[in-house]
Amino acid sequence: MMSQRNHRQDVLPPLSWKAKLGYSTFSLSYVMQTMIGTWQLFYFTTFLGIPVAATTALIAAGKIIASVIGPVWGYLSDRMYATRIGRRIGRRRSIMLIAVPLNALFYAIMWIPGLPVAAYFTSSLLYWVFLAGLTTIQYGLPSEMTEDSSQRAQLVGINQIAGAIGSTFLSLFNVYLFILWGKDTWTSYFKMAMIYGAIGVGVLVVGFFTIKERPYDESTDVSEADGGTTGDKLPIWQRIVSMIWNFVSVMRVREFRNYLGLYLSEQCFRAIRGTINTYFVIFVLLLDPQTVSLATGVNTMFGIACLTFFMWLTAKVGGPRAYRIGGFEVIGVFLSLFMLAMFSSQLSSGAKAVAFIVLGLFMNFGITGVVNATQYTYTFIPDVDEIITSKRREGQYASVNATIDDIFAAVETVLIGWVLQATGFIEGAQTQPAGTMTAITVMYCLAPIMLCLLGILFTYRLKLNKENHGLLLAEIARLREGGSMADVTDETRALVESLTGMPYEQCWGHNNVINALHKAA
Repeated sequence: MMSQRNHRQDVLPPLSWKAKLGYSTFSLSYVMQTMIGTWQLFYFTTFLGIPVAATTALIAAGKIIASVIGPVWGYLSDRMYATRIGRRIGRRRSIMLIAVPLNALFYAIMWIPGLPVAAYFTSSLLYWVFLAGLTTIQYGLPSEMTEDSSQRAQLVGINQIAGAIGSTFLSLFNVYLFILWGKDTWTSYFKMAMIYGAIGVGVLVVGFFTIKERPYDESTDVSEADGGTTGDKLPIWQRIVSMIWNFVSVMRVREFRNYLGLYLSEQCFRAIRGTINTYFVIFVLLLDPQTVSLATGVNTMFGIACLTFFMWLTAKVGGPRAYRIGGFEVIGVFLSLFMLAMFSSQLSSGAKAVAFIVLGLFMNFGITGVVNATQYTYTFIPDVDEIITSKRREGQYASVNATIDDIFAAVETVLIGWVLQATGFIEGAQTQPAGTMTAITVMYCLAPIMLCLLGILFTYRLKLNKENHGLLLAEIARLREGGSMADVTDETRALVESLTGMPYEQCWGHNNVINALHKAA
């Protein structure tokens, strides 16, 4: 057993802090995405004069395209070791070489005023296409960089801290820029967007040179499994079929399905809050845009402190229990925000601003726990896939994860736009009809509560934890070194079957999860 573990550690040596910080650059680069999530809808409807329904449809279309292209990124990145450039710079870095500059280009175009709506539509689509490539890499790297659960927990925590730092910087710097440039002209938002675009590209360049990847070996030679027993190269039409099959077949993995319930619940309630946060503050609480930035900055700084606690808690009690602790706290805060909205007319602006910021502090405590628990849980999924396929397919699961997220986010965005339009939302207005304000309040406060409860229910279905993760890795190492599947212990067999949803005999490549034509055992 010890030799098996040492063999695995030789493949993936302990991570340096340079590599860990290199991974954090992905989250730091999302100052660009935060700028879009916070201000794009407001900027397009207020300064570009695009109707809210058209704007939400434009944003949703980009997310839908990203969801379609996501599996392509994952499929290609897993197989880039079959190419010369992949062998030279790494299978993940080769994707970054394409995605980083093009993502930045189309991000910049979206903020240029005076263009045809078609130009904004096209640039939004392509921005999301190349963002999908970066997101695929980011999701897969914790499992790619190390097999040690404590180091994965560190990567997840560092990733969140970096995201919080980026969000805090953007929010507080926005307050300064609003004071410097004003908040009522398009130029303020345009210049802010360009600043954050330059920062995003800069940190990703640093990440390119500092992240770690799995070396080329039997487990990362995913292309070898595509041709089944012959190992033949696939023609293009079969490659397309294979790409679709690989996307669909991962849904057979029981633990991944359970994880998706957890993840989608968390992502959806946070996306709803993020999409209409500005509208809730400005139109329901009747506060100014600077309050949005100030509250976000202060709350996120508090979230960084909370993260230290949840990094310890999640490692100690496991992802599902940590999710429940954070989730129930979030539910309490949303109920409090609903009460604040109901009594908004009876409170002064100062009192409402203080209450919103304080409640945001508690909100960030809960959200930090929920996100940390979800991301930590995900890092184990590629290990479950390895016992099934004998290959490392971090990119495949990352792309499926991102694709399903994008589909739900797109539907969510369209529904929000339809609701706002149906309730009489007025583009460019300083105030909104009572029906619109009620709809914003319900979507902002009550819908996330239902989604959070759904995520809590899924935590009871997850089986993988730190203890049995070690048992799973030991079995993978045993088989990798030529051990017989017939020698599996009853405990390990039961664990593998509970995680995969498959008979043990159909694991370790004896299935058609990668190659649809390969006969199961």
